[in-house]
Amino acid sequence: MSADEINKTPDAEAASGPETTEAAPAEKKPVAKKAPAKKPAAAKAAEKPAKPAAKSASAKADKAEKAAPAAKKPAAKKAAPAKADKAAPTKAAARKPAAKAAAEKPAAKAAARPAPKRAAKPAAETPPAARPPKPATAKKAEPEARRGAAGVATVVDASGKELEARKLADARFAVPADVNTLHLVVRSEQAARRSGSASTKTRGEVSGSTAKLYRQKGTGRARAGSVKSPIRTGGGITFGPHPRSFAIKINKKVVRKALSMALSERAAHGRVFVAAGLDLAEPSTRTVEQFLVNLDCAAPVLVVTHDEPVVMKSVRNLPYAEAAEVAALSTEQVLRARSLVLTEKALVALNEA
Repeated sequence: MSADEINKTPDAEAASGPETTEAAPAEKKPVAKKAPAKKPAAAKAAEKPAKPAAKSASAKADKAEKAAPAAKKPAAKKAAPAKADKAAPTKAAARKPAAKAAAEKPAAKAAARPAPKRAAKPAAETPPAARPPKPATAKKAEPEARRGAAGVATVVDASGKELEARKLADARFAVPADVNTLHLVVRSEQAARRSGSASTKTRGEVSGSTAKLYRQKGTGRARAGSVKSPIRTGGGITFGPHPRSFAIKINKKVVRKALSMALSERAAHGRVFVAAGLDLAEPSTRTVEQFLVNLDCAAPVLVVTHDEPVVMKSVRNLPYAEAAEVAALSTEQVLRARSLVLTEKALVALNEA
């Protein structure tokens, strides 16, 4: 179809027209979408240098304004010292009342505050009033145990009345004490009372077989020979106790001297008494107890007799008293007792011994 024919026929133009019009927008649409994206970037690039220029212009104007008053300030500072000198006393004078007012304000506030809280603190800090002490119950003063004169024996009857004072022999009742001698003699007396009957059996004394328990090697166990070995149950005891005597040899003169020292110590403190008229036909613990109560001497008491078995039997049931014969009197017995009560026979025997 030629161009002339196309121009002549309007239908062909209409058919060709839309084809051109539809193709044009299809080509323009992508351009219209891309153009807005590029324009802001170009606008921003164009505006960025403009903003610093505006800022720099405003900053310069501000600096110019600040520089003008800065030149005038020194003149004001020079005139300021004269004014400050004149105003200094007034300011100091004005400050003093302000300080006083500041000190008075807390006091006024404290006075205005409620007082119960302040009053409660001193009450808590101060100790509570002490209660009046309870009336102490008067304790009965224990009467002091009777004591006689030093170096003499006080004779007392059955009612506890002192009759006289008898002289004691210096050889027996005036010997200075030596602690080492007393200790040695007392220890020997205690050791002599030990029976020493403890006994054990050694491996040779234990009954049992003497055969070897198992072979020497090959069992993995320790070698063993006898069942009576001390390391086995039922075996002998190694270094066990055996019957022996614990006696310590002390010379007779030392023993006699130690006894005299103990008697002298009791006599020096007035603890030696003589029981007058203590002759009993038969044992009577009540009679001896009544006598010791009336005597009122310090316990424990040692009653020394001389061939008077009735008196010894009468004393042996008293828990606070002990009886001993003159011949068997020991240093330990004398030191253990606080008071010595001698019969008249015993006093004579001790003085003459």
